Amino acid sequence: MRRSRFLDPAVLARVRDLRLVARAVVEGFLSGLHPDLRPGAGIDFSQYRSFEPGDDPRHLDWRLYARSDRFYVRQAEVERDVVVRLLLDASRSMAHGEGRGSKFDYARRLIAALAYLADLGGDHLAFHALAGGAAVDLAPRGRRGVLPELLARLEALEPAGTWPAWSELAPRLAAARSRQLVVVVSDLYQQGRELETALGRLAARGHGVLVLHLMARDELDFTFDGDLLFEDLETGDAVRGHADALRPAYRRRLERFLEGWRRRLLERRVDYRLIPTDQPLDHALRALLLRRRALR
Repeated sequence: MRRSRFLDPAVLARVRDLRLVARAVVEGFLSGLHPDLRPGAGIDFSQYRSFEPGDDPRHLDWRLYARSDRFYVRQAEVERDVVVRLLLDASRSMAHGEGRGSKFDYARRLIAALAYLADLGGDHLAFHALAGGAAVDLAPRGRRGVLPELLARLEALEPAGTWPAWSELAPRLAAARSRQLVVVVSDLYQQGRELETALGRLAARGHGVLVLHLMARDELDFTFDGDLLFEDLETGDAVRGHADALRPAYRRRLERFLEGWRRRLLERRVDYRLIPTDQPLDHALRALLLRRRALR
């Protein structure tokens, strides 16, 4: 199977075991990744020096030798103690889509792959699923301590309710002693500005913050025809009309919605990525690795 197929949402949707999905995605992703971006065992190598008598040959960088025809030794920096904290929007609007093609199922596979990648890199893991009355809260318990339970809880989750008050989670994030990389996976259909304000505060304290904004293809392109009834999955509000009449206003509002989130988050030094749910997962994995490197 070609590497790209391991990352294809249509292929992954047919695999029900999240551990298999995560492993296939990450291994397929890493096989095509430049070595400089690959995660290690929690240690960053960013400095090299010439090999000298007495150096341990095990520290020789053979790839660098192949390129330069000279022997270099890697010098390891101090190990970084970072918590990768994954926040999943499990509210009802994430159920949009059919079968295992919903935003939530894409998000579930994405969270599994992100967790597997972070665990492979030796980082501590924490996980929170946010929805009214169905929250999951897994605190970091040391390396390789959370991943099995995280995947099991992901398997059992179903989207329900509305996005809860951010105040329920914010104190735990703010109290963290270690540096964090906070990754939010959501369609961002939240009311108010609590989320962006809280994430901005985390970024201001030196934590890395990455928002992966999931949108279904029909939400982005308005691929609907005929007479329509749109119902908000969280509030129950409904709009009727013909697709041709609704399309121009919808596209204007969508543009304002996307640009508003992007601009406000970037102003707060929060990384933002729009992720269509028909897009291969490697885009989000690369964003995680780049943001993790910035915490060095």
